[in-house]
Amino acid sequence: MTEWDAFEEGLAEQLSSLGAGSVLIVRETGRTGRYAQFLQSDEGLGAELVGDHHLDPALRAGETGSRLIAEAGWQPPQDTVYGHNWAVELPWPSPSDAYRALAAMTVTGLRDGLRIAGPQALVYEAWDGRRGNRPLVLPLLGLMPED
Repeated sequence: MTEWDAFEEGLAEQLSSLGAGSVLIVRETGRTGRYAQFLQSDEGLGAELVGDHHLDPALRAGETGSRLIAEAGWQPPQDTVYGHNWAVELPWPSPSDAYRALAAMTVTGLRDGLRIAGPQALVYEAWDGRRGNRPLVLPLLGLMPED
């Protein structure tokens, strides 16, 4: 099992257990701007993968990376005024297969589309927006929380 495989499994499990109001951001260390984010609401789990708009040209997915991201199942950025991110939404509740598919899409986006070398380059930030934004500890991700 590769590091990406382990991250994918842990991400699927963590996503399936998020409570309504939970927010999770998985980002590359440093200030690259490359990330995936998730918001669990009462209706579903919204997911976004950063688009090229605000990224340094050397860090953008470009044509090849964008094709890989789209083929993985991400919907291309639609809103050019407020949002430039790839997006997908799962209804709540969803079967475990749906969370595994979303985790696989996320890995494809980060690894293949955005060319992040491995999960060791990632950190996470998570909180519960319905409980005073208290931090969430998500050990199944296998990532360090962002300082």
